[in-house]
Amino acid sequence: MTAGSVVVVGLGNRYRRDDGVGVAAAAALDELGLPDVVVVSDIVEPMSLLEAWSGAGLAIVIDAAVAVPAMPGRVTRCALSDLVTATAGVSSHRVDVAAAYALGQALDRVPDTLEVISVDVADTDHGVGLTPQVEAAIPTVVGMVVDEIDRAC
Repeated sequence: MTAGSVVVVGLGNRYRRDDGVGVAAAAALDELGLPDVVVVSDIVEPMSLLEAWSGAGLAIVIDAAVAVPAMPGRVTRCALSDLVTATAGVSSHRVDVAAAYALGQALDRVPDTLEVISVDVADTDHGVGLTPQVEAAIPTVVGMVVDEIDRAC
């Protein structure tokens, strides 16, 4: 990855229903074939996240969120400080973006700019396929990511 480039990371597990929303959104973005944008998904542990975003000018992480109260399909742009202050985190799995970022800072392996977009989920049980509310959020996520890339370039 070269300095100034863009990486989009879709976090999640496609075999845990709505937890796969980051992977599904990343796949939709990859299909757009955006120039100078690297799309990565199926990251399940923090060191892979560091590998994905190291040296990027802009990294955008898309992740499923477990919110209380939940509003399945709600899309939120999260500041890194929001992730750090969340007592239980917002992620629906074990990759903690804030902790990975802190580790990356210590190792000098963070992007110049980090944006996190989360989607509230309804069902993270075993199985394939997103719930209708979460599936309907993917175009919104894709639009937000494209807008963010356009602003950065």
